[in-house]
Amino acid sequence: MQNLGVGAIHPNAPQFLSVVALYSAPIDVEVALERLRSIWSLPVEGQWTTVTPDEQHPDLLPGQLYNFSEQGVQVMLSAVSGKLEIENGIVPDHAFYLPITFYAPLDKAHEGELSGEKNLSADTATEIKLKRRMLAAHMLMTQVIDAFMREPAAIGIFRSELGVVQPPHMVTELAEMLTTGEVPIPLWINIRTLQPDLSVGRTLGLPLFGHLDLEVRESTRSADEVYTLLADIANYIISSDTYLLPGQTLGSSQNDKLALTQEVSPFDSSPIIRVWYS
Repeated sequence: MQNLGVGAIHPNAPQFLSVVALYSAPIDVEVALERLRSIWSLPVEGQWTTVTPDEQHPDLLPGQLYNFSEQGVQVMLSAVSGKLEIENGIVPDHAFYLPITFYAPLDKAHEGELSGEKNLSADTATEIKLKRRMLAAHMLMTQVIDAFMREPAAIGIFRSELGVVQPPHMVTELAEMLTTGEVPIPLWINIRTLQPDLSVGRTLGLPLFGHLDLEVRESTRSADEVYTLLADIANYIISSDTYLLPGQTLGSSQNDKLALTQEVSPFDSSPIIRVWYS
């Protein structure tokens, strides 16, 4: 298993990232965009365009679409009155929402200064380039949702891949971590833990960065310890070009090395990297 390449184990990071901002009442989008300029020093030289229904692209909502580009990532958002319909689960009651999409194409990687893409060599593996592109998209996403969650009518950010709605105070507090070069893991990755008897932990969201999600099962450690371990590993692999492969071990010494295996999660039948944290 150790001889298999990264692509045989992990998925490629996608080029699209989408979130939905939920509100109790309509907001002035231009005011929120101005915060991107004043708080994050982003120029946001965008424009409004009209989108017509397109059977080839059903995900694009017809109506007015605002778009701008930063770090080689194109941001597209629209304002919708009414309630968001989702296939699974429920979201808080709301009257207005903003679908926001971040498109990070490979041919714009040279503009990704914050994620270090600009310094990648021409022969860097495609999976690394895609991973860095998604890192740039997440950085920009964090800045954008920080600006939009400062609205009085803000309810939260719906993340379908993570299965959560992140409240405004969580977004604005954690977004500040970017200013010190830290990764706001709770915004980017959902880590769930459970301790009925032995502890269980699982990440949701790592495939967005080109990694299988992580899972700990049947651990005698506390739920807090499992959470911290998974957060530390997620931070490590998101912040570097490192990949975890089955057959490897994690740990700084022989006494604390943790085995890694690739398995199918018993919870949702997804392929995962299991961390043997006893």
